[in-house]
Amino acid sequence: MDLQVDILFTKDCTDWETADELVQRALQDLGLEANFDYWLIESDRKAFEYKFIGSPTIRVNGEDLFPTKGASAGLRLRSYFSDEGMLGHPTYDMIVAALKERLGV
Repeated sequence: MDLQVDILFTKDCTDWETADELVQRALQDLGLEANFDYWLIESDRKAFEYKFIGSPTIRVNGEDLFPTKGASAGLRLRSYFSDEGMLGHPTYDMIVAALKERLGV
């Protein structure tokens, strides 16, 4: 299965690298390989063009791994609600669960 993972982030985001590491670890643990691309979103124009709802955003095969219904595009940081509280990136367990649901593994 060919997977494309895109990590979209802003220059002031400190969580995108952690999110990237967690996604790579989750994929490895699930026995999956993926191509990774990284997108620095530097303007509202790019945010709207990429339908970027906050940093970091993780997309697998073009789909947001954590879709947020009704969220509007914009240049901002993103929060993830987890068992650990509100974080600036999804947890490893959240990523694994989302990948399993999305990919049926």
